[in-house]
Parts: sequence; structure tokens; C-alpha cells
Amino acid sequence: MDTGELFGELTGFVPYDYQVRAWEAIEGIMKSGGKVVIEVPTAGGKTEAAVMPFLTGVYHNSWPVARLVYVLPTRSLVEKQAERIRKLASKLLQLRGKSEGEAKELAEKMVVVEYGLERTHAFLGWIIVTTWDSFLYGLAAHRTVGNRFTFPAGAIAQSLVVFDEVQMYQDSSMYMPRLLSLVIGILEKANVPVVVMSATIPSKLREMITENAKMITVEKGDKNRPSRGNVGVRIVDGDVKDVLEDIRRALKEGKKVLVVRNTVARAVETYRFLKGVLKDVVNSPEILLLHSRFTTKDRKEKENAIESAKLIVSTQVVEAGLDLPNVGLVVTDIAPLDALIQRIGRCARRPSERGQGIVLLPTENEGIESKKIVKGLSELKSRLNVSGEITFATVTTTKDYGNRAITVAEIYTEGDTKKGKRVCDVRDAKKILEKKGGKRKAKLPKELYALPYSAVPYDPLVLLTTYDELGKIGEYLTDTEKAREALDRVYRFHYDNNIIPREFASAYVYFRELKLFSAPPEYELRSRPELYVMLYPTTADEVERLETGKVIRISYNKKKLGEWKGKGIITGKLQPQWDEKKKGISKWKVQKTFKLSAYGIYALNPDYYSPETGFTPEISEDRSEGSNSLDGRKASTQTATSSEFQKKASGKRGRRKGGKARQATLVDLGVVK
Repeated sequence: MDTGELFGELTGFVPYDYQVRAWEAIEGIMKSGGKVVIEVPTAGGKTEAAVMPFLTGVYHNSWPVARLVYVLPTRSLVEKQAERIRKLASKLLQLRGKSEGEAKELAEKMVVVEYGLERTHAFLGWIIVTTWDSFLYGLAAHRTVGNRFTFPAGAIAQSLVVFDEVQMYQDSSMYMPRLLSLVIGILEKANVPVVVMSATIPSKLREMITENAKMITVEKGDKNRPSRGNVGVRIVDGDVKDVLEDIRRALKEGKKVLVVRNTVARAVETYRFLKGVLKDVVNSPEILLLHSRFTTKDRKEKENAIESAKLIVSTQVVEAGLDLPNVGLVVTDIAPLDALIQRIGRCARRPSERGQGIVLLPTENEGIESKKIVKGLSELKSRLNVSGEITFATVTTTKDYGNRAITVAEIYTEGDTKKGKRVCDVRDAKKILEKKGGKRKAKLPKELYALPYSAVPYDPLVLLTTYDELGKIGEYLTDTEKAREALDRVYRFHYDNNIIPREFASAYVYFRELKLFSAPPEYELRSRPELYVMLYPTTADEVERLETGKVIRISYNKKKLGEWKGKGIITGKLQPQWDEKKKGISKWKVQKTFKLSAYGIYALNPDYYSPETGFTPEISEDRSEGSNSLDGRKASTQTATSSEFQKKASGKRGRRKGGKARQATLVDLGVVK
């Protein structure tokens, strides 16, 4: 049985022409090393294109490589992809004579998930589904005998390595793409077979990772090619309440609805609003909220409940890898173009399905002159009466408009010599106009313009360039060439300005100048630009052992963490206590006097956490001050008010000298000295 025949037995489908070409190419690199790049629109079956050659080897017991390592950019994608691969593995084992029960049990053991909760990143399974962070830490692990295993790099060297959803590796400084290209280059030189996949790979990222690669795409002459349902895209100047009837109609028709907000606070607010106003068409258990600030245990349970949910309110965590049938409506905030393609790409993924994508532009521009409002770069050119090209643009942080630093897109047109025009977030513009000494500024400075919608958490330049592409998103869902050309326009200035990382972090230097006996930067390794900390809900002064299911991982923001510390939201720092006799950590002490630092583990006041809505201090604070929900009515909350939290907080907040920040996995912190 060849790969195509096995695919038919496992899925019941005839393979696409591009999948057959991909299997031939991957079977070739599994024998002699090399690199294959698969670029196919969303819902095109890329997962099966990547894993079937390995599964064919398992079926025939030929094992051209020892294992498959499937790398994803975020933790939210790992569990769903692992379950998808387990189903294929289970059916394969049944073809080999196992009963359904035996096959499922073996598939659970065969497909291993590793994303920061393990002691070693040893990659001990046959199929490992892991995150970019975990893969990188395993590759750079210390090669010493002791509490760390000595062979994660060796395990990787004997594997077929798949990097999926690589468009999500982008960042403003292009740090992750550059690091990814170095790692792929090292694997390629070591004859490790590598597969890189995405629906939308911008040209610069392509240049970094595709040299000497076999390119697999859907070709014009293909007879059997991926197709998806029809998706109409609409732009709405407004918020969720303005498309409530669209949501209600889709639910009444029996279709799933996905609502994606750009921030956790907006997602929680939207979830509460929709749960209250849609009681007549959807039951509470069928409404799901998903974001990054849940404990590991609660988040995993929510991800497992996605299949049965009818209405999903989420942040960016669902942008890729979510393959649900019958999604009839996707409502999303404006976001970078590649994110919008991925979000709306969750809709109508089967040929017979029909759906709609709605991009929201929630305007917050009251009090700002209309002539100072611009939605996109083309509108700015029109406002400035410029006919020529914009010659240069960049994103910068400035204090030119007060003591508060704001992020602005700085844009130069033909003829500008000294100073360009600037565009800032609408909320920053309002703060510039705030009353000072009893007087409110009449207008923004001459060179400063404002977006009518919030750019947070993105930068204003990428949303300005994205806005001009909104009308063609429907085309970009099915045409990768057009999508790439549009992405090149959106990210043009980012590529021009930031293609070389701004900081030569230890990870970048290590992988760029890799030598056989050089020391891996395990304790300083940075796999992505942002830092993080871990929160652990507890009121105890000591913790016997860390339960990984209770950990919440959030981005490191010293100012925000400082505010939470001052308000009694963060109540201490967990420090390991070493037991010399046991040669291990005996317990964790919660120190009430502590200094904030990246990668630390901090005690979280449990009253600020709800299994339903997660860790949402911003929402709790807003509600205690009497602010309103999306429909203008006061919203109820299950959490206490800020004043109640303050009463529960105890002990003076002081400072002590902290040790050097180190990168580590959760359990690793509990088992190594």
C-alpha cells in the first residue's frame, strides 16, 4: 500500500495532486536530507501532506526516520493538532489489526505533546507535537549528564521536523523569522529532513527559509485541487453590538460562530455581553471563551470543548490550526492582514459550506477633529493631497507630546526632508487632548493624525497598510500568490527597516555561530522577542510542589506587573527551597518581599481568577468603577471588587536583590538545583 492508498484508507478521501507531489518530495528528503516548503491556502490539507509519508513508514515498519517532530508557533495549537494526528494514528493501528480500544490507547502513547510542562524536552515519543519554544530549548539543552537528558538534539537529528504555520513567527523586529531561518539552516546542514508549511508566506520570510528547497504549491494544471466554501467579507464601522443580528441569524441557522477580539479584556467583555443577550438562541454551555490567561488545566479543557461549542469568543489563539466544520460566521477586530486571512479562513472550510467574515472597526474618535482621522495609508495620502509614493515609513516611540511615551507610525512622502507625518492610536490621541490645568487642547499637533480604531496590541503602521487591503480578503483566502503580494505591501516598511534584529540576543548569536563545543545559552535563551512570567493562584505561604495545571503564563510587562503587585493582585514570589539530603527541591516558599523579573513564578490572589473567564484584572477593575458593558448596561461579575482585593492583600511590598533571570520549563524549575 503506497502513501496515497493509505491516505484513502485513513481519511476516505482521494488525495489532492499537490499532496501527491508533497509525499514524493518528503519521502525523498527522509532518505537523504533536504527541505520541502508547502504553501497552500487554508483548509487545504497541509497536515496530512506533511505527516502521511512518516505514517506510511510506520505502517510498513520501514521507519525511514526514527520519529516525527511537529513544531507549532503557539501552545494553543498543540493540543488540537496532536488530537488530529492521534486520530490518523489510531486508524492506522486498526488497519494493522488492533482493536479500536487498543488502537486509541496506543495512539495516545504514540503521539506526545511537549510545550513547556516537561522536565527535559527529550522528545521521547514516536510523534512529538511541540511549540517553537520547546523545540528550541531542546535543541540548545546542555549536553551534560545529570538532571537534564543528554540527547534531545540527537533525537531531533533522527527525526522528520515539520514547522507549521510559519507566518505566525513574524514580529516587529523580525527576530523570530531570522532565528527560525538559522535553525532550519543548521538542520539542513546536518541532513535532517525539514518541512516548512503555511498558507501565507511573505516574500522576505520566504527568502530566509526556502533557499535550496523543493516548493510545493497548488498548480494551475492540477485536476484535483483544494476547494473551500464561499466566504463573503464585509467591513463594519462599529462593534459586536452592531452585528448582533448577523450572529443571531447564523446561530438560528445551526451554524457555528467565531468572534475574535484583539485583547483579553475585550474578549471577556464580549463573552459576557453575548452570553447575556443570546440566551434565546444558544445555551450557556455552548458558549466558549478562550484566551491565553487561563491555567494550563482549564485552557486544555476549553480547547477540548471547542468541537461542541456553537459560539466561540476568543483572542488571537484561534488564528491558525482550528479546523471546525460548519463555521458560518467569523466576526473579528481589524488586525494585520495575515492574521485576518487566518481568522476568516476558519469559516466555510468545506466546499459545500457558505459563510461570512465581518471585520469590525470599533470607532473611538469622539472629540477628535474629523480631518485628523485616517483609516489607511491611502486615506492619509488623500488627506495630504499627495499623488506620489510614500518613500519611507517606520514605527517609533516618542515623548514629544508629553511625559507619556506613545507609539506612532512616522510616514514620509515625496518632498519631505526633515519631518514626516505621524499617526497614533486613537486612545493615545485622546490622552494628548486631555485637560491640563482646566483646559483641553483644541486639536492635535499639525503633523499628528489618529486612527479611529485602537491599534493595540499591534502597531499603527501595520494596521494602516492592512486597511487598504480589506476589500480583497476574500480573494486572498484562495490565492496564495495574491495573498503574498498583498502581505509584501503590508509589511514592506517593516522589512526595509527591521530585517536585521535590533538586538543580537544570545540565542541568535549562538545559532548563527554554532560550533561543536560552544556552550548553549540555555539559561538566557530567548526564542521570541517578548519575555514572560508565570502566575500561580495560591494564598499559602508555602507550596509543597508546583501543579503545572495551575500555572498561567503571561507576557512580561514590568509596569503592569508593578501595578498588580501594588494592588495585591500579585502577592509574592515563589522561590524553590533546596533539600541537600534529597538532592532536590523540597518546597516552594512564597516570599512577600520580592523584585519583579522575567521568567519568575509569582503568587496570584485566587480571587482574581475564574475558571469561566480566566485571569482578567482589567475587567474586574473596570467593573468596580461602574463602567458599562458593550450594550451600555452595567455588567455583572463573578469576581470581587478592587477594594476587596486590597483588603485581602497583606504585608508590605518591598524590594530585594534578585538573581539573574533564567529561561526554564515549569517542571524543570522543580527538579534541578
